[in-house]
Amino acid sequence: MVLIADSAVQISNKDILELGVEIVNYPLLVDGNPYPASMDMDEEAKETIRMILKDKKRNVGTSGLREDELLEIYRKHAGESVISLHMASSASTATSQVISKIIKEHPELDVSFYNSRHLVSGYSIIVQEAAKRIRDGAGKEEMDYFLKTVPEQTRLMGVVFDLFYLNRTGRIGKAKAVMGTAMKVIPLLCSTDPPGNLKSAGKVKKPAQAIRKIVDTISADRDKNPSAALRAIISVIGPHKEEAEELQKEVLKLGGDTEVNLYGTNHSNLPHAGPDFFDIGYMLTDL
Repeated sequence: MVLIADSAVQISNKDILELGVEIVNYPLLVDGNPYPASMDMDEEAKETIRMILKDKKRNVGTSGLREDELLEIYRKHAGESVISLHMASSASTATSQVISKIIKEHPELDVSFYNSRHLVSGYSIIVQEAAKRIRDGAGKEEMDYFLKTVPEQTRLMGVVFDLFYLNRTGRIGKAKAVMGTAMKVIPLLCSTDPPGNLKSAGKVKKPAQAIRKIVDTISADRDKNPSAALRAIISVIGPHKEEAEELQKEVLKLGGDTEVNLYGTNHSNLPHAGPDFFDIGYMLTDL
């Protein structure tokens, strides 16, 4: 069985290779032109993109996954069962349509498409745990049950520091960006109910307060199911790596069966989350 994911996954290229996951890249566009980007970009190359994002005169975005590239990967695994697991379809309807088209037009390929219903690190933790199960010998029925069940057991919380970027990309008005920046407001975002829909989780003044709120939320979720294994991925870009590391330490302090990995953000997420943020995707599951 083969797991295919997309470059929205926030896991290092080294770990992706070790997990045996194949990645199809979202095309990255800068000022309307294709920009060379891949999962194995080093931190210096990512920093170049980050600085472009900070330039209000530049425009950075992504487009849907290309049909020819997806079909090439699927055909490479002809005769094998393929799980094609992708970020929330609501974020890329074009990608969902392309995959559905390929499956309909190529019945000779054994491809199962799964909508993770999550973004960024929420999507990433699902990919990581799915890959581990496939590596350990899980069968098709077991994986089908896992991938249809686990989105409801997965959560995302994020901290965004660049309000003017959110304004330029149409997520908040200019007045909110100006006022929030002047008041040093740090907005928190979450994706909980239903999965994949980002909404406000409040505002804080200091990163330490954001960390405390995130950890308290995870702890409260765990209290509902104390025996569940806690698996989490933190992704970060910009000057807040120390705060992301502190979040990792605080979540690990919750104890029990807990694993937390910290990664630098991959290129596909940068145009959407901006040049300065960190987030955590986590699941509490008995599966």
